[in-house]
Amino acid sequence: MPVLLQILIATGFVSLIAILAVVVFLRKKTINNLTSLVSLAAGVLLAFAWLDLIPEASRGIDFHEIGLVVLITIVLLFVVENFFHWHNCRHKNCEDAGHKHLIIFNLFGDGLHNLIDGVIIASTFIVDVRLGVVTTIAVLLHEVPQELADVGILIYSGLSKKKVLIYNYIFALTAIVGALLTYFFAERFGNIIPYLLAVVAGNFIYLSLSDLVPIIHHTSREKVKLQVFWFIFGVVLIYLFNILNSH
Repeated sequence: MPVLLQILIATGFVSLIAILAVVVFLRKKTINNLTSLVSLAAGVLLAFAWLDLIPEASRGIDFHEIGLVVLITIVLLFVVENFFHWHNCRHKNCEDAGHKHLIIFNLFGDGLHNLIDGVIIASTFIVDVRLGVVTTIAVLLHEVPQELADVGILIYSGLSKKKVLIYNYIFALTAIVGALLTYFFAERFGNIIPYLLAVVAGNFIYLSLSDLVPIIHHTSREKVKLQVFWFIFGVVLIYLFNILNSH
């Protein structure tokens, strides 16, 4: 089987499973407490940035460069957010407030992350088929919980289930774009991957701590323990997936 076909099958499979997981989640999950989803998403994105993206980026560039890229990304997002007067809810009617900036930041991070997944899968298949299969499984393991976290953010931001599915499908295609770019421009494209990983990490850290955690802080005292549980659960979930990937 040609390498390009193997790459497209693997990348398409990961995207398909992630989309199916979102469909099942939206159909089976009764979303009564959106703040719990936001808490879970905050924990998942924060842990994913520190335990997955940054260590992966360190394979190509040193920690000083990673830290600088992450910091620049956070600063730029802060400037953009304030320039457009996007801000976190600071009043009692939090649920009624718009959160369009969450949609933009989340889709940006998700699209770039999926593109990098496609790059990683394609680059490993080019080296060795068995390595590509193992990498595909590893990508799939972290892709599903991360996509579900994205869904929680998009729903909280006010998008309908239909729009969430449409956006999820569109941005899942960036994985195939990344795979194709890598196959045809492997030597040139590979050098910037660590920097892109650092950008995604900075985006997820900013989104988690600047936008999602403040939302959690505005929940009622009766729900604090529940939100803390979901936040920690999100962190532990990514940690366990990383342990599984290392074996």
